[in-house]
Amino acid sequence: MVIISHNGALALQAYSTAPLTLEMKRTVQHGFYNGTYARFGDPQATVTIHDRPDFHARSHYDIRNILDSEGMEDTFVIIDEKTPELDAIWLVNPTSYSRDQEEDEQPGDIIHHPGETYTLWHGHIRTADVPTLAVIWSEGCGDLTEALYIADYHPYDPRDPQDRLIDLTIDWANPEVSGSEWGPAYLTATSGSEVEWSTDIDLRQEFWPEAPAVARLTAEAARESGLRQYWSYQERIIPPGGSVSLTAPYDTESPIWPTGFPDDYPSGPAMAGGARFRPAKRPSQDELLLLSTTQQRAQENVLQGKCNRVELQKAENK
Repeated sequence: MVIISHNGALALQAYSTAPLTLEMKRTVQHGFYNGTYARFGDPQATVTIHDRPDFHARSHYDIRNILDSEGMEDTFVIIDEKTPELDAIWLVNPTSYSRDQEEDEQPGDIIHHPGETYTLWHGHIRTADVPTLAVIWSEGCGDLTEALYIADYHPYDPRDPQDRLIDLTIDWANPEVSGSEWGPAYLTATSGSEVEWSTDIDLRQEFWPEAPAVARLTAEAARESGLRQYWSYQERIIPPGGSVSLTAPYDTESPIWPTGFPDDYPSGPAMAGGARFRPAKRPSQDELLLLSTTQQRAQENVLQGKCNRVELQKAENK
């Protein structure tokens, strides 16, 4: 049986500076649904939306300080009245991040305002880009300061409305982007009945270093799993009946995966709703170890691919 692994998601909290409307809520949910691969049941990030009346009409600086006092010191999201119109939300960094920027500050880098004990760093970002940027920044691939500098916010003024959005200009609604290039499935399958092998030199040389062998799902196994056939690097050929760890792009045209947005929006963590999870047998301990080891390697490669894609996009936007 093909077993698709579901990865842990980065959990973000979102707060509204105005009474939350259905339009505001759906703008965030739709953006996250497209930007997190939720259609395929494996979102890279989730967002929980809070409508706290005590945050209405408050500055981002005030909300950051209130949350810090409550013990919530992580990065969070701000939704405001302009979110539906601009399809954009704010990503607010931890206070520790903001203070670190001041330690490295050079003359003319930051505009300070009276009454603020530190300068808050936050970015106005196209909604669907927030999940990917939050994930790769949390992994040390770039940061908000760099993105704001590239967007020509220099010197940095925390009170700037940032009408020039941080925008990766990626069409997340395009299934070829969300299903193939950015969202491979990590899986284990059975050699022989579900996996086919090749030692063709041309296929092996597509990898660096050269692969000793390559493997992919059979056409039938791929179709039944909602995936496409894709050759994966293998250290050795596994005998029939053994478990093989692979990656494969999602088949965006497969009827397994839902199209459009979910009809029912959960009140808890958004964006896992609406994606179908296929039942699967419980993996054996050997399968779990194999999946974990190869998945970690594959995730590192995918993360680096995301970093490279974002770096390229930033260079094109300069």
